[in-house]
Amino acid sequence: MLLFLISHSIFIDTFEIRSYFFPLLKPPTGSPDQWQPDPNAEPKPDPPLRVFMYDLPRRFNVGMINRRDTTETPVTVVDWPPWPENWGLKKQHSVEYWLMGSLIHEGEDGERREVVRVLDPEVADVFFVPFFSSLSFNTHGHIMTDPATEIDRKLQLERKSAVEWGGNDDNFIGVPTSSGLGTR
Repeated sequence: MLLFLISHSIFIDTFEIRSYFFPLLKPPTGSPDQWQPDPNAEPKPDPPLRVFMYDLPRRFNVGMINRRDTTETPVTVVDWPPWPENWGLKKQHSVEYWLMGSLIHEGEDGERREVVRVLDPEVADVFFVPFFSSLSFNTHGHIMTDPATEIDRKLQLERKSAVEWGGNDDNFIGVPTSSGLGTR
């Protein structure tokens, strides 16, 4: 019983013996203002996620929205097409569109952004492949054997063998699970 009382009193703070054996358990010294964060201080923002986006020909992304546009150069902020208003069910493919658009558009003056596009792959946190995989899947068919889908399949295989990271950090955004059919 005596052993219980001694051990119990040590751990419930009757004797201040813990600070002798466990110096890290000591309360901080000095005034509370020295060791407490200032509740009125602005929180320091986290750095934005740095995304390297590949410059792909339009046929892999916005070219599927307007098939009459056969331009092969990558889309820019100047010629970014509006999302078609009459697409009904195809709105399910807009995730890829809006993600690519947010990376292409620069923020307004002084606007803080959570994600920024970087042009140097060496400083990127992740890599984004602006390939509208779900729209391509629905556009070119489910079997993926026609010549148009052969280009899509080659793109997916090429990204798997990318020099930067072997394709490990390349992100394809695919809404239906079958949109990456060739790379499973």
